[in-house]
Amino acid sequence: MAQSQATNIPRVTRTAIRRALGAAAITVLVAASTAPSATATGRWTGPPPTTTPMSAPDAAAIDAAGEQIIATLGANLPGVWVGVWDARKGYHLGAYGKAALPDTAATVDDRSRIGSISKTFTTAAALRLVDQGRLSLASTIADVLPDLAGRHPALAPITVTQLIDMTSGIADYANTGAVFSAVIDDPRRVWTPEQIVELSQKMPNARPGTPGYTSTATIILGEMIAAVSGQSVEDAIDQTAAEAGLTQTALPTPADATVPAPATHGYVFDPGAASLNDVGATVAPGTDVTDWSPSWGGAAGGMYSTVRDLGTWAGTGFGSTLLSEQLGAARVGGPTTVHDGDVYGLGLIHWGDDWVGHTGQIIGWESFAAFNVRTGDVVVMMVNETGSLPAALPILLDAANPSLRQALSGG
Repeated sequence: MAQSQATNIPRVTRTAIRRALGAAAITVLVAASTAPSATATGRWTGPPPTTTPMSAPDAAAIDAAGEQIIATLGANLPGVWVGVWDARKGYHLGAYGKAALPDTAATVDDRSRIGSISKTFTTAAALRLVDQGRLSLASTIADVLPDLAGRHPALAPITVTQLIDMTSGIADYANTGAVFSAVIDDPRRVWTPEQIVELSQKMPNARPGTPGYTSTATIILGEMIAAVSGQSVEDAIDQTAAEAGLTQTALPTPADATVPAPATHGYVFDPGAASLNDVGATVAPGTDVTDWSPSWGGAAGGMYSTVRDLGTWAGTGFGSTLLSEQLGAARVGGPTTVHDGDVYGLGLIHWGDDWVGHTGQIIGWESFAAFNVRTGDVVVMMVNETGSLPAALPILLDAANPSLRQALSGG
């Protein structure tokens, strides 16, 4: 596809994937309620993803889709990484295009930043503390972070449940051009959680209990994890990842802008530049953002992983196998609310037909991970460009999992 045509790719929003799939808007609201308190009666278990490799023909079909993505998006997408675990066909990992321009080939071992999929780790770490009795779903910001509540009284009554299920009403620092413009003006600036929360509070909050996706809530949840556990939020999240069997996944400290090799470079081309322009930020197409600090993402979006590790994580119900049976079940199938085009539960998006997961975006990279709690099927995709995933994902799903494509379409 010529570059001029590729600029028609849907820009990054929370409903971009659904629009790319030709979806109708979701109109059904599932009433939200506070998730039950956990009792230690054994861990939640779901269907384990397959460990059998795909046959050569089935793997070739996935590879053909990966190559089609690179050919279709052309100069706007350097590389794409996919993992498909199909209960009937087996699993296959693939990497296509370039991990770094001009000539570093993508491999399945490459680490990439995963943006808001980080939220699934942070919420899992918090829910583990609930299981341990060290935190309650009813705990408020005032209970755990009294200094923060004192500076911002509107935050005081917000509960752990509301932070996790995106009903806190807290203003989203990442839903304004202010943070992106600041990042672009000083890409290597190291942001602290306190600075991020302060930035968010320059905008109006909604009433606690109001549905609305907000990365600020997860940043605050990370601070609660640190206060209750006595660990840094980075150590708590890394421990959660390790106990789930992940070996190539971490949340770096704010001052660490590196990703261990082999690692991808992140880019902004036409799709990413258009999405940033939508929030009043300007990045020239073709910009390599690899060395930019991810600290502004923090516990809400600052992690890195590999396609294999993300598949492992998805296959645990995004850490639900680390939780009690009751709390794990509430996480993957419990109460949800509808907002910003997504059906959101305890740290996971619920797409329908038993699919749960999350999307991720940080300047330079996008990611997607989904798990079917009935079949054990898993689909993972990562790209190293800011705005290309909505156009790439439907091509993969046509070959890999049409049922997930239908669920994402909302029908």
